[in-house]
Amino acid sequence: MRFQKDKFGTFGGLLNKNISLQDSDVIIQGIPYEGGTSDKKGTALAPSSIRSISQDMQILSRRGINFTKLKLLDVGDVDVFPLDGSTTRKNIENSFLHLLNNSNSPIITLGGDHSISYPLIKALNQKGKVGIIWFDAHRDLLDELINSRYSHGTPLRRSVELENVNSSNVFLIGTRYFTEEEENFIKKNEIKELKMIDIEKVNNIYEEFRKIITKIINEVDFIHVSIDVDVLDPAHAPGTGTPVGGGMTTSMLMNFIWEIPMSEKIRTFDIVEVSPPNDASSITIKTALGILSEILAKISIKKE
Repeated sequence: MRFQKDKFGTFGGLLNKNISLQDSDVIIQGIPYEGGTSDKKGTALAPSSIRSISQDMQILSRRGINFTKLKLLDVGDVDVFPLDGSTTRKNIENSFLHLLNNSNSPIITLGGDHSISYPLIKALNQKGKVGIIWFDAHRDLLDELINSRYSHGTPLRRSVELENVNSSNVFLIGTRYFTEEEENFIKKNEIKELKMIDIEKVNNIYEEFRKIITKIINEVDFIHVSIDVDVLDPAHAPGTGTPVGGGMTTSMLMNFIWEIPMSEKIRTFDIVEVSPPNDASSITIKTALGILSEILAKISIKKE
């Protein structure tokens, strides 16, 4: 399987070019695709920007966890075709399936807009029953957006239509931008959801969060965790195409990530919708790197 190698990629010195897929502890890939965006362009630049700034990545997480023993393999960027969404989606799916078939390591994907999540989940769909944890200001359950069924407003809708994705094993967190179409779809399909307003009101929100995910774990073979940075309030993530006020703080999002139960079924993640051209002082890029650090720390704990 062919990947385009990015010219950056240190990840705080963790990057190891001399290990195989089978010997790695964690795999990172980039998907510099923004063909699904409906607003501001720029997400195609995110993988390179995150890699570039990772040269300054701290080796300790915010919890003081040293993850430098992890053998990290960056396989580079998947080939994408800006004017050919169909070929791009198929290439993303095949590339991801190649990684899944040749390694049992966690895989972290750097997008790109949120449309890239659908072909990732479609690849997992070939391996078994799939659960989905979806951090987002939006529900992404529209049937069409910008005259396309494969835009960044539709990936969760397309994913729920897959054979091995049961809608009751889909969990939305941090939502606060709603349409009547999506509201009706959620009720009809019994999709789980913690709206931002719920998060603000419930005292034991992290306990409730863990309970829901634990229930999903018991029903599936794999869980994919998708993190759209617009789940954060624009004050914490200004560099994104469709910001929505009233969102999470960075600390709150990292707490949610940390509270995801440790399970071998949870091994694929994506971080999407970072838009470097719209990112003042690289705040959102640094936030994405912080999210990545939290995931790496979580993986490191599991390895011990």
